[in-house]
Amino acid sequence: MRHAILRSLLLPIGGLAALLASGCGSDTATGGTGTTGGEVQCPDNLIKAPNSEFCAASAEAINCTLVTPADKNQVCGVPLRQPSDDLKRSATVKEFAGAGAPKLDCLAPAGYPAKADPASSKPVQMSGTVKIFSNGCESKLVKIEVFEVGADGALGAAAGTALTTASECKTNGVATDIMDCGTRYECNYIYSGVPTEKELVIRTSGANWADFYDYNIFIPTAEVMNGEWKHNLRALAAEDYNAIAQAAIGGPITAGNGALAGEVHDCGDVRLINAIVDIDQPKKILSYFTSNEAHPLPDLGATGTSTLGIYAALDVAPGPVSVAALGTVGGKVTALGHYRARVFPNSVSIVTFRGVEPFQVP
Repeated sequence: MRHAILRSLLLPIGGLAALLASGCGSDTATGGTGTTGGEVQCPDNLIKAPNSEFCAASAEAINCTLVTPADKNQVCGVPLRQPSDDLKRSATVKEFAGAGAPKLDCLAPAGYPAKADPASSKPVQMSGTVKIFSNGCESKLVKIEVFEVGADGALGAAAGTALTTASECKTNGVATDIMDCGTRYECNYIYSGVPTEKELVIRTSGANWADFYDYNIFIPTAEVMNGEWKHNLRALAAEDYNAIAQAAIGGPITAGNGALAGEVHDCGDVRLINAIVDIDQPKKILSYFTSNEAHPLPDLGATGTSTLGIYAALDVAPGPVSVAALGTVGGKVTALGHYRARVFPNSVSIVTFRGVEPFQVP
């Protein structure tokens, strides 16, 4: 099974060499700050993206040693390349699909959502399905834990009581036709005691599963129906953790390091095509993924997000990390989100952008 997964994930390493040579995903420095020979250099040559006012107060200082010649913009301290094409909504995917122009109103100050009110927080029930990212036939024995988020993405107070999905998902799960499995079974779950109006992170883990830290989670009290909030979770097979890295960087992630990944959505929670993402810490590569919804793979030739909106920064040292996204509409740049998360050893941290969240409203 493991060899089959590796064969399905391996991509031409020559593509990686070309990618690094072009500056995509590399960490080549610009050569300092200020001006040289009349040319403005980092950080002053990076244009502050419009609609990034929400994170201005929390912006980290730009690390000019990570800036490449391709970086033209910055979102709250995170350098980003110029998009090669305008943003589009993903209309053909099964999840998070939508037609029409990208919905970006919540990124402008006039369209911010109502500010979070932690004082009005109340415990509710969270329920949904534990869905498998990429390979795997059954999301059984996945441990689920919910935490409040502390400073710089640290795990805060535990919320509710941790639970583990059933030992088999056929009895109470969702069945899907998948080529590798015949039928994939994904377990449903019910988790009590999750607080509304607070910034949360959800960890999924297990003996056969990589540690997944899903950040940027918020439950508005107004969206709770009959004491319940619907939310699907993700689980990553342990053997896929390095198999995906093998496809993207030609080897495993350095022991003790981790990865940061996620998706870019608009304010209507629809996946966006042609978004650009980057982080403010060293990484071996930042890759976008193919449009194969059942088995998404790194696409070394991509210059922005596909219909799945997926990105991944691989081989990142543990600690705080800022991640940001931007795109263009009619050729004009706009920020698409910013978040301060944390990378944990031998784990994947997830940040999915959905515009400005209530806990980010200044």
